[in-house]
Amino acid sequence: MKKRDKVMLLIVMILLTVVFLGSTTYAYWKFEKTQEQSNVIVSQCFDLTFLEETDTTINLFNAYPMLDSEGRNLKPYVLHLTNHCENDLTYQMNLEVLKNSSLNDKYVKVMIGEKITLLNTLEVTGMNVEGAKSAYILEKGTIGSNSTIDLSLRMWLDGDISGDEVESMNKEFYSKVSVVGSINHYSGKYQESILNGTDPVLKGGLIPVIIADNGVVRKADETKEWYRYENKEWANAVILNDESIKYQNGEEIPESNIESYFVWIPRYRYQIFNDGMYSELSSSLDNNAVQEIKVVFESKEVVASDGVRKGQWLTHPAFTSFDTNGLWVGKFETGYKGSTDGVSSQVNQIEPEHVQIKPNVNSWRGIQVSNAFYSTYDYKRELDSHMMKNTEWGAISYLQHSKYGSMASVRINNNSSFVTGYSAVNEPTCGYTGLNEECNQHGTDANVTQAYNTATGYKASTTGNISGVYDMTGGAFEYVMGTIADKNGNPMSGRNILFNSGFNGTFGCSGSYNCDDDDSGLDSLTTGLDFPESKYYDLYPYESSDEKYGRRILGDATGEMGPFYRKVISNYYRNISSWYQDESWFVTIFDSWFVRGGVGYYGTYSGAFAYGNARGRFDNSYGFRVVLSV
Repeated sequence: MKKRDKVMLLIVMILLTVVFLGSTTYAYWKFEKTQEQSNVIVSQCFDLTFLEETDTTINLFNAYPMLDSEGRNLKPYVLHLTNHCENDLTYQMNLEVLKNSSLNDKYVKVMIGEKITLLNTLEVTGMNVEGAKSAYILEKGTIGSNSTIDLSLRMWLDGDISGDEVESMNKEFYSKVSVVGSINHYSGKYQESILNGTDPVLKGGLIPVIIADNGVVRKADETKEWYRYENKEWANAVILNDESIKYQNGEEIPESNIESYFVWIPRYRYQIFNDGMYSELSSSLDNNAVQEIKVVFESKEVVASDGVRKGQWLTHPAFTSFDTNGLWVGKFETGYKGSTDGVSSQVNQIEPEHVQIKPNVNSWRGIQVSNAFYSTYDYKRELDSHMMKNTEWGAISYLQHSKYGSMASVRINNNSSFVTGYSAVNEPTCGYTGLNEECNQHGTDANVTQAYNTATGYKASTTGNISGVYDMTGGAFEYVMGTIADKNGNPMSGRNILFNSGFNGTFGCSGSYNCDDDDSGLDSLTTGLDFPESKYYDLYPYESSDEKYGRRILGDATGEMGPFYRKVISNYYRNISSWYQDESWFVTIFDSWFVRGGVGYYGTYSGAFAYGNARGRFDNSYGFRVVLSV
């Protein structure tokens, strides 16, 4: 054959091959997706589920070879593996090739997560599916207790068939996925003995981390020490913006991919240190009131302590409300994702997608209590997210003043732009009287306030180091879910039609701004949002006086901080407690909602034990915080 003829023949063959690949009559690869055989499970206490989503089915009839860049864009086949047991689960996901497949395994590309490889290069394993001729391990690992993981699978015909077109054409490929699981009676995870089984619970996207003193965040190795409450080093975790990105142990997690920071508060009982039922202000403060709060960690498997008197032990109600071994609390005040300044972070809407809990962002303020609650409630439902209760604030404060916390006055966040995680350079020496005293500095300059990841910043943490909870003193006032009951025992909405929480309920006044008890409860809000289930808020008895501190709930860090005193300076007065002279105004029918921590310009009146009363209305000085009860 002449050289010219050979060239022409080759061109014709290529053209024919292209046409053949595009034909609707023949196919390179035929894929059948079925799950007719049960998964192989070695366990008696967990339910490993295999769920199929019809919208992610892989149907690759008439398949053609494709490049990896094309394969990445295929719609994945997703498996959801759920471990309902209290122990860890070891799993292995296999791809088992059936005997009626005629396509050689070496032509099949698989992508698990972000890893791409040829099928025949994977580790071979035993077969579990009837009719299989070979089995490959796609993925293996561990699922934590009461957790779910997603495994995504993409498959395609290798784009580089290297001259084997004839061998790979007109072939069919049949396979099934099998999952083998076994229970781990010892997970190998790090545990701290003093926690008595209340170690951090990681699920639903929570990633354990270690935060360096300079603020660099790295994924923690759960098998090694990543917290030690004995050394005042509390456990931290983050939720990512992009959860598809997987980080290795010790790998840095960039701040840009962190949506929210959380700190673990283990379940504990505490020894009641003051059972005083204060019904009025005192003529003086108790200079010896501040003391170490004795705490013992205890699991929910232990019968809860139910003390009511000084010296008795009480399992903190923040944990018994949700029957949990601990709470993940927002490390910082909640911010508004997408805001760029203190004005754009004031939004009075239910927008769970804008929740972020980070340092160096503006607090989300200017929001009614009801909108703040449902923004947090809808944030992470699988983690029982909700707006912090008054008793949950108390749980953090009491742990802070135990031997496991800083056991000192938490330094105020005095950043005048309401930026989270900041700390005053100097401890304030006076409280706010409306005169802007120099002893109470408030601003944004570094000589006045500094960030959380500095030696000054650590003083604003509950631990005195970077592992603790910030913004418990100053920053913004924080609304908490703690309100007062009306005469019928139902939670009140607020003061009147202009000043209320947005929850349906009675008002403390009729229509007027200044009203008395005779008008209370006559009007109500009926076009707002319903109160949530009662476990999501603390309810206090009906009362018109803000001096009836005996209405406290033990553990909420209000009435136990007495005795209480009225401090008067230049005709300006504040009710303060014996604990660091923090502001202390109890809720009334006129101002029915608790706010905690004080605000950045309140000076000594702000504090981790500070509380005031408010009407539930939006205000540019009031924010809120998120809790996860897992």
